[in-house]
Amino acid sequence: MLKDNFNLAYKNIRERMSRSILTLLGIAIGIMAIISLMGLGEGMNQAVTGELSSLSDTIIVSVGQGLDIGSIFSGGGLDETNGEYLTERDIADVKRIQGIKKVSTQLSGGGILRYNSLDVAASLTGMDVNVMHISYGIEDLESGSLLEIGDQNKCLIGYSVAHEYFDSDIAVGSRIKINGEKNVVNGIFSQYGTGGIGSTDDLVLITSRDFKKITGQSNITSATIQVYDVTNVESIADEIEQVINENHGEDDFVSATTMSSILESIQNIIGIMQMMLVAIASIALVVASIGIMNTMLTSVMERTREIGIMKAIGATNKDVMLIFIIEGMLLSIVGGIFGILLGVFGSQGITGLLTAGPMAGGGGGMSLTPIISIGSIGLAVGVSLVVGVLSSLYPAWKAARMSPIEAVRYE
Repeated sequence: MLKDNFNLAYKNIRERMSRSILTLLGIAIGIMAIISLMGLGEGMNQAVTGELSSLSDTIIVSVGQGLDIGSIFSGGGLDETNGEYLTERDIADVKRIQGIKKVSTQLSGGGILRYNSLDVAASLTGMDVNVMHISYGIEDLESGSLLEIGDQNKCLIGYSVAHEYFDSDIAVGSRIKINGEKNVVNGIFSQYGTGGIGSTDDLVLITSRDFKKITGQSNITSATIQVYDVTNVESIADEIEQVINENHGEDDFVSATTMSSILESIQNIIGIMQMMLVAIASIALVVASIGIMNTMLTSVMERTREIGIMKAIGATNKDVMLIFIIEGMLLSIVGGIFGILLGVFGSQGITGLLTAGPMAGGGGGMSLTPIISIGSIGLAVGVSLVVGVLSSLYPAWKAARMSPIEAVRYE
Protein backbone atom coordinates (compact mmCIF):
# COMPACT_ATOMS: atom_id res chain seq x y z
CA MET A 1 0.00 0.00 0.00
CA LEU A 2 2.86 2.40 0.80
CA LYS A 3 4.29 1.78 -2.66
CA ASP A 4 0.92 2.67 -4.21
CA ASN A 5 0.76 5.88 -2.18
CA PHE A 6 4.26 6.78 -3.32
CA ASN A 7 3.37 6.12 -6.96
CA LEU A 8 0.24 8.28 -6.71
CA ALA A 9 2.22 11.13 -5.15
CA TYR A 10 4.91 10.88 -7.85
CA LYS A 11 2.24 10.78 -10.60
CA ASN A 12 0.62 13.94 -9.26
CA ILE A 13 3.96 15.79 -9.14
CA ARG A 14 4.80 14.75 -12.68
CA GLU A 15 1.41 15.83 -14.03
CA ARG A 16 1.87 19.29 -12.52
CA MET A 17 5.55 19.61 -13.38
CA SER A 18 5.76 23.39 -13.86
CA ARG A 19 4.12 24.12 -10.51
CA SER A 20 6.20 21.45 -8.79
CA ILE A 21 9.47 22.88 -10.17
CA LEU A 22 8.60 26.36 -8.90
CA THR A 23 7.75 24.92 -5.49
CA LEU A 24 10.95 22.92 -5.08
CA LEU A 25 12.93 25.92 -6.37
CA GLY A 26 11.83 27.83 -3.28
CA ILE A 27 13.13 25.02 -1.05
CA ALA A 28 16.38 24.88 -3.05
CA ILE A 29 17.04 28.61 -2.57
CA GLY A 30 16.47 28.41 1.17
CA ILE A 31 18.73 25.36 1.59
CA MET A 32 21.36 26.97 -0.68
CA ALA A 33 21.47 30.06 1.52
CA ILE A 34 21.88 28.01 4.70
CA ILE A 35 24.55 25.70 3.24
CA SER A 36 26.52 28.62 1.75
CA LEU A 37 26.54 30.68 4.92
CA MET A 38 27.34 27.72 7.17
CA GLY A 39 30.20 26.73 4.88
CA LEU A 40 31.53 30.27 4.79
CA GLY A 41 31.32 30.60 8.57
CA GLU A 42 33.10 27.29 9.15
CA GLY A 43 35.76 28.31 6.62
CA MET A 44 36.34 31.58 8.46
CA ASN A 45 36.59 29.71 11.75
CA GLN A 46 39.14 27.26 10.35
CA ALA A 47 41.17 30.06 8.75
CA VAL A 48 41.38 32.06 11.99
CA THR A 49 42.22 28.93 13.99
CA GLY A 50 44.97 28.03 11.53
CA GLU A 51 46.46 31.53 11.71
CA LEU A 52 46.48 31.85 15.49
CA SER A 53 46.79 28.31 16.84
CA SER A 54 50.52 28.26 16.09
CA LEU A 55 50.84 31.32 18.36
CA SER A 56 49.10 29.75 21.35
CA ASP A 57 52.32 30.06 23.37
CA THR A 58 52.48 33.82 22.74
CA ILE A 59 51.48 36.69 25.04
CA ILE A 60 51.16 40.31 23.87
CA VAL A 61 51.94 42.81 26.65
CA SER A 62 51.01 46.44 26.03
CA VAL A 63 50.23 49.63 27.92
CA GLY A 64 46.53 50.28 28.45
CA GLN A 65 43.74 47.95 27.34
CA GLY A 66 45.93 46.12 24.84
CA LEU A 67 44.53 44.18 21.94
CA ASP A 68 40.83 44.75 21.33
CA ILE A 69 38.81 42.28 19.26
CA GLY A 70 36.80 45.05 17.62
CA SER A 71 39.93 46.92 16.61
CA ILE A 72 41.44 43.75 15.17
CA PHE A 73 38.46 43.34 12.81
CA SER A 74 38.53 47.03 11.88
CA GLY A 75 42.29 47.10 11.36
CA GLY A 76 43.01 49.16 14.47
CA GLY A 77 45.34 47.12 16.64
CA LEU A 78 46.92 48.23 19.89
CA ASP A 79 45.48 51.10 21.91
CA GLU A 80 47.32 54.39 22.13
CA THR A 81 49.85 54.56 24.95
CA ASN A 82 49.11 58.24 25.81
CA GLY A 83 52.82 58.85 26.30
CA GLU A 84 53.29 55.95 28.73
CA TYR A 85 55.67 53.11 27.93
CA LEU A 86 57.06 49.95 29.39
CA THR A 87 60.43 50.38 31.05
CA GLU A 88 63.64 48.36 30.97
CA ARG A 89 62.88 47.42 34.59
CA ASP A 90 59.50 46.00 33.48
CA ILE A 91 61.16 43.87 30.83
CA ALA A 92 63.85 42.67 33.25
CA ASP A 93 61.23 41.69 35.83
CA VAL A 94 59.21 39.84 33.19
CA LYS A 95 62.27 37.86 32.09
CA ARG A 96 62.69 36.59 35.64
CA ILE A 97 59.21 35.03 35.72
CA GLN A 98 59.31 31.23 35.72
CA GLY A 99 58.26 29.58 32.46
CA ILE A 100 59.06 32.42 30.08
CA LYS A 101 61.08 31.39 27.03
CA LYS A 102 61.71 34.64 25.21
CA VAL A 103 60.85 38.34 25.48
CA SER A 104 60.89 40.65 22.44
CA THR A 105 59.94 44.32 22.52
CA GLN A 106 58.30 46.72 20.10
CA LEU A 107 59.40 50.35 20.12
CA SER A 108 57.66 53.39 18.68
CA GLY A 109 58.44 57.04 18.19
CA GLY A 110 58.48 59.90 15.72
CA GLY A 111 61.02 60.52 12.99
CA ILE A 112 61.78 62.53 9.86
CA LEU A 113 61.91 60.77 6.49
CA ARG A 114 63.92 62.35 3.69
CA TYR A 115 63.59 61.32 0.04
CA ASN A 116 64.45 63.36 -3.06
CA SER A 117 65.31 66.38 -0.86
CA LEU A 118 61.83 66.37 0.71
CA ASP A 119 61.31 65.89 4.47
CA VAL A 120 58.17 64.27 5.90
CA ALA A 121 57.28 63.48 9.53
CA ALA A 122 56.41 59.84 10.16
CA SER A 123 55.87 57.33 12.96
CA LEU A 124 58.64 54.79 13.42
CA THR A 125 58.26 51.27 14.75
CA GLY A 126 61.12 49.09 15.87
CA MET A 127 60.85 45.38 16.65
CA ASP A 128 62.91 42.23 16.74
CA VAL A 129 63.07 40.34 13.47
CA ASN A 130 61.46 37.21 14.94
CA VAL A 131 58.46 39.25 16.14
CA MET A 132 58.31 40.87 12.72
CA HIS A 133 57.87 37.45 11.14
CA ILE A 134 55.14 36.57 13.67
CA SER A 135 53.22 39.80 13.04
CA TYR A 136 53.67 39.98 9.27
CA GLY A 137 54.07 37.54 6.40
CA ILE A 138 55.45 37.76 2.89
CA GLU A 139 51.85 37.84 1.62
CA ASP A 140 51.43 41.24 3.32
CA LEU A 141 54.08 42.80 1.06
CA GLU A 142 53.47 44.43 -2.29
CA SER A 143 57.12 43.92 -3.17
CA GLY A 144 60.44 43.08 -1.55
CA SER A 145 60.92 40.87 1.49
CA LEU A 146 60.85 40.98 5.29
CA LEU A 147 63.97 41.80 7.25
CA GLU A 148 66.25 38.99 8.39
CA ILE A 149 68.41 38.53 11.48
CA GLY A 150 71.59 40.62 11.11
CA ASP A 151 70.07 43.20 8.75
CA GLN A 152 71.12 46.78 9.51
CA ASN A 153 70.12 50.11 8.02
CA LYS A 154 67.18 48.48 6.22
CA CYS A 155 63.48 49.24 6.57
CA LEU A 156 60.00 48.22 5.52
CA ILE A 157 57.55 50.96 4.59
CA GLY A 158 53.79 51.10 4.15
CA TYR A 159 51.88 51.63 0.93
CA SER A 160 51.07 55.27 1.71
CA VAL A 161 54.68 56.04 2.63
CA ALA A 162 55.88 54.56 -0.66
CA HIS A 163 53.26 56.06 -2.97
CA GLU A 164 51.72 59.12 -1.29
CA TYR A 165 54.16 60.80 1.11
CA PHE A 166 56.54 62.12 -1.57
CA ASP A 167 56.36 63.57 -5.08
CA SER A 168 57.63 60.33 -6.62
CA ASP A 169 57.10 56.71 -5.63
CA ILE A 170 59.62 54.86 -3.52
CA ALA A 171 60.68 51.45 -4.84
CA VAL A 172 62.37 48.47 -3.22
CA GLY A 173 66.09 49.19 -3.14
CA SER A 174 65.62 52.96 -2.87
CA ARG A 175 67.59 54.82 -0.23
CA ILE A 176 65.81 57.06 2.23
CA LYS A 177 67.06 58.91 5.27
CA ILE A 178 65.46 58.40 8.68
CA ASN A 179 66.55 61.14 11.09
CA GLY A 180 69.57 61.66 8.86
CA GLU A 181 70.59 57.98 8.79
CA LYS A 182 70.64 56.25 5.38
CA ASN A 183 68.37 53.21 5.09
CA VAL A 184 67.61 50.88 2.19
CA VAL A 185 63.95 50.04 1.52
CA ASN A 186 63.83 46.25 1.79
CA GLY A 187 60.08 45.83 1.29
CA ILE A 188 56.81 47.72 0.74
CA PHE A 189 53.53 46.66 2.35
CA SER A 190 50.42 46.21 0.24
CA GLN A 191 47.60 48.71 0.54
CA TYR A 192 45.31 48.09 3.51
CA GLY A 193 47.61 45.37 4.78
CA THR A 194 46.46 44.14 8.17
CA GLY A 195 49.51 42.09 9.12
CA GLY A 196 48.08 40.78 12.37
CA ILE A 197 47.69 43.82 14.64
CA GLY A 198 46.83 46.89 12.62
CA SER A 199 47.06 48.79 9.34
CA THR A 200 50.46 48.97 7.66
CA ASP A 201 49.76 51.85 5.26
CA ASP A 202 51.72 54.47 7.23
CA LEU A 203 54.21 52.07 8.79
CA VAL A 204 57.97 52.61 8.84
CA LEU A 205 59.37 49.41 10.30
CA ILE A 206 62.99 48.91 11.35
CA THR A 207 64.84 46.62 13.75
CA SER A 208 64.94 47.49 17.46
CA ARG A 209 68.70 48.04 17.22
CA ASP A 210 68.36 50.54 14.37
CA PHE A 211 65.46 52.25 16.17
CA LYS A 212 67.59 52.94 19.25
CA LYS A 213 70.49 54.10 17.10
CA ILE A 214 68.38 56.40 14.91
CA THR A 215 66.11 57.92 17.58
CA GLY A 216 68.22 57.58 20.72
CA GLN A 217 65.05 56.43 22.47
CA SER A 218 63.72 53.20 23.92
CA ASN A 219 59.97 53.75 23.97
CA ILE A 220 58.65 50.23 24.55
CA THR A 221 54.99 50.19 23.54
CA SER A 222 54.53 46.43 23.71
CA ALA A 223 56.33 43.17 24.29
CA THR A 224 55.83 39.77 22.67
CA ILE A 225 56.47 36.93 25.10
CA GLN A 226 56.78 33.22 24.38
CA VAL A 227 56.38 30.58 27.10
CA TYR A 228 57.68 27.03 27.33
CA ASP A 229 54.42 25.36 28.37
CA VAL A 230 51.21 26.40 26.59
CA THR A 231 49.10 25.12 29.49
CA ASN A 232 50.62 27.80 31.76
CA VAL A 233 50.13 30.71 29.37
CA GLU A 234 47.11 32.19 31.17
CA SER A 235 48.67 32.07 34.65
CA ILE A 236 51.91 33.58 33.31
CA ALA A 237 49.92 36.39 31.65
CA ASP A 238 48.25 37.18 34.99
CA GLU A 239 51.65 37.22 36.74
CA ILE A 240 53.08 39.56 34.09
CA GLU A 241 50.24 42.03 34.62
CA GLN A 242 50.69 41.89 38.38
CA VAL A 243 54.46 42.50 38.23
CA ILE A 244 54.30 45.45 35.81
CA ASN A 245 51.28 47.05 37.47
CA GLU A 246 53.10 46.95 40.81
CA ASN A 247 56.13 48.64 39.21
CA HIS A 248 53.94 51.56 38.09
CA GLY A 249 51.62 51.64 41.10
CA GLU A 250 48.49 51.18 38.99
CA ASP A 251 45.94 48.38 38.78
CA ASP A 252 45.48 48.52 35.00
CA PHE A 253 48.66 50.11 33.65
CA VAL A 254 49.36 47.14 31.39
CA SER A 255 47.40 44.40 29.67
CA ALA A 256 48.73 40.91 28.90
CA THR A 257 46.67 39.24 26.20
CA THR A 258 47.13 35.61 25.22
CA MET A 259 46.63 34.50 21.64
CA SER A 260 44.44 31.63 22.87
CA SER A 261 42.01 34.10 24.47
CA ILE A 262 41.96 36.18 21.29
CA LEU A 263 41.28 33.03 19.27
CA GLU A 264 38.43 32.02 21.58
CA SER A 265 36.85 35.48 21.39
CA ILE A 266 37.08 35.57 17.60
CA GLN A 267 35.57 32.09 17.32
CA ASN A 268 32.66 33.17 19.54
CA ILE A 269 32.07 36.23 17.37
CA ILE A 270 32.18 34.15 14.18
CA GLY A 271 29.74 31.67 15.76
CA ILE A 272 27.27 34.43 16.62
CA MET A 273 27.59 35.94 13.14
CA GLN A 274 27.03 32.53 11.58
CA MET A 275 23.88 31.92 13.65
CA MET A 276 22.49 35.33 12.69
CA LEU A 277 23.16 34.76 8.99
CA VAL A 278 21.58 31.30 9.07
CA ALA A 279 18.55 32.73 10.90
CA ILE A 280 18.16 35.34 8.16
CA ALA A 281 18.56 32.68 5.46
CA SER A 282 15.89 30.57 7.17
CA ILE A 283 13.33 33.20 6.18
CA ALA A 284 13.61 31.83 2.65
CA LEU A 285 12.64 28.39 3.98
CA VAL A 286 9.58 29.86 5.69
CA VAL A 287 8.52 31.39 2.39
CA ALA A 288 9.21 28.07 0.66
CA SER A 289 7.07 26.17 3.19
CA ILE A 290 4.19 28.55 2.50
CA GLY A 291 4.69 27.82 -1.20
CA ILE A 292 4.47 24.08 -0.56
CA MET A 293 1.32 24.51 1.50
CA ASN A 294 -0.26 26.64 -1.23
CA THR A 295 0.67 24.07 -3.87
CA MET A 296 -0.75 21.22 -1.81
CA LEU A 297 -3.99 23.07 -1.07
CA THR A 298 -4.43 23.77 -4.78
CA SER A 299 -3.74 20.12 -5.49
CA VAL A 300 -6.40 19.07 -2.95
CA MET A 301 -9.00 21.30 -4.64
CA GLU A 302 -8.09 20.01 -8.11
CA ARG A 303 -8.28 16.37 -7.00
CA THR A 304 -11.45 16.57 -4.90
CA ARG A 305 -13.36 14.18 -7.15
CA GLU A 306 -10.38 11.79 -7.27
CA ILE A 307 -10.17 11.81 -3.45
CA GLY A 308 -13.88 11.02 -3.23
CA ILE A 309 -13.55 8.04 -5.58
CA MET A 310 -10.54 6.75 -3.61
CA LYS A 311 -12.47 6.91 -0.34
CA ALA A 312 -15.55 5.37 -1.94
CA ILE A 313 -13.59 2.28 -3.00
CA GLY A 314 -12.01 1.78 0.42
CA ALA A 315 -9.16 4.29 0.96
CA THR A 316 -8.96 5.39 4.59
CA ASN A 317 -8.32 8.88 5.92
CA LYS A 318 -4.80 7.73 6.81
CA ASP A 319 -4.17 6.64 3.20
CA VAL A 320 -5.31 9.97 1.80
CA MET A 321 -3.19 11.94 4.27
CA LEU A 322 -0.17 9.79 3.52
CA ILE A 323 -0.42 10.46 -0.22
CA PHE A 324 -0.26 14.23 0.26
CA ILE A 325 2.43 14.07 2.95
CA ILE A 326 4.61 11.90 0.68
CA GLU A 327 4.04 14.37 -2.14
CA GLY A 328 5.23 17.27 0.04
CA MET A 329 8.23 15.27 1.25
CA LEU A 330 9.25 14.42 -2.32
CA LEU A 331 9.14 18.08 -3.29
CA SER A 332 11.19 19.02 -0.24
CA ILE A 333 13.80 16.27 -0.64
CA VAL A 334 14.41 17.03 -4.32
CA GLY A 335 14.51 20.75 -3.54
CA GLY A 336 16.91 20.07 -0.67
CA ILE A 337 19.27 18.06 -2.90
CA PHE A 338 19.36 20.84 -5.50
CA GLY A 339 19.82 23.35 -2.66
CA ILE A 340 22.85 21.47 -1.34
CA LEU A 341 24.44 21.40 -4.81
CA LEU A 342 23.72 25.10 -5.31
CA GLY A 343 25.02 25.82 -1.81
CA VAL A 344 28.40 24.26 -2.59
CA PHE A 345 28.81 26.48 -5.66
CA GLY A 346 27.23 29.45 -3.90
CA SER A 347 29.72 29.33 -1.02
CA GLN A 348 32.56 29.29 -3.55
CA GLY A 349 31.06 32.32 -5.27
CA ILE A 350 30.62 34.27 -2.04
CA THR A 351 34.21 33.46 -1.05
CA GLY A 352 35.42 34.66 -4.44
CA LEU A 353 33.58 37.97 -4.00
CA LEU A 354 34.97 38.46 -0.48
CA THR A 355 38.56 37.68 -1.43
CA ALA A 356 38.54 39.59 -4.74
CA GLY A 357 36.36 42.55 -3.78
CA PRO A 358 37.23 45.81 -1.97
CA MET A 359 36.65 44.17 1.43
CA ALA A 360 39.66 41.95 0.84
CA GLY A 361 42.09 44.81 0.56
CA GLY A 362 45.49 44.24 -0.93
CA GLY A 363 47.27 42.64 1.92
CA GLY A 364 46.80 39.02 1.04
CA GLY A 365 46.14 37.90 4.61
CA MET A 366 44.72 34.51 5.48
CA SER A 367 43.25 32.24 2.83
CA LEU A 368 39.52 31.60 3.09
CA THR A 369 38.05 28.32 1.88
CA PRO A 370 34.40 27.42 2.54
CA ILE A 371 33.95 24.12 4.38
CA ILE A 372 30.80 22.09 3.67
CA SER A 373 30.63 19.51 6.44
CA ILE A 374 28.62 16.29 6.59
CA GLY A 375 26.78 17.81 9.54
CA SER A 376 25.59 20.81 7.53
CA ILE A 377 24.45 18.53 4.68
CA GLY A 378 22.61 16.31 7.15
CA LEU A 379 21.01 19.38 8.71
CA ALA A 380 19.90 20.59 5.29
CA VAL A 381 18.30 17.24 4.45
CA GLY A 382 16.60 17.08 7.85
CA VAL A 383 15.26 20.61 7.53
CA SER A 384 13.94 19.80 4.06
CA LEU A 385 12.05 16.79 5.39
CA VAL A 386 10.61 18.71 8.33
CA VAL A 387 9.52 21.59 6.09
CA GLY A 388 7.90 19.14 3.66
CA VAL A 389 5.99 17.27 6.35
CA LEU A 390 4.83 20.34 8.27
CA SER A 391 3.75 22.16 5.11
CA SER A 392 1.75 19.14 3.95
CA LEU A 393 -0.06 18.36 7.20
CA TYR A 394 -2.90 20.86 6.87
CA PRO A 395 -3.63 20.16 3.18
CA ALA A 396 -3.46 16.40 3.88
CA TRP A 397 -5.79 16.77 6.87
CA LYS A 398 -8.22 18.80 4.79
CA ALA A 399 -8.19 16.15 2.06
CA ALA A 400 -8.76 13.34 4.58
CA ARG A 401 -11.80 15.13 6.10
CA MET A 402 -13.70 15.20 2.81
CA SER A 403 -17.00 13.34 2.64
CA PRO A 404 -16.79 10.70 -0.13
CA ILE A 405 -20.30 11.49 -1.40
CA GLU A 406 -19.73 15.26 -1.60
CA ALA A 407 -16.26 14.77 -3.07
CA VAL A 408 -17.55 12.50 -5.86
CA ARG A 409 -20.28 15.05 -6.72
CA TYR A 410 -17.72 17.88 -6.83
CA GLU A 411 -17.27 19.41 -10.29
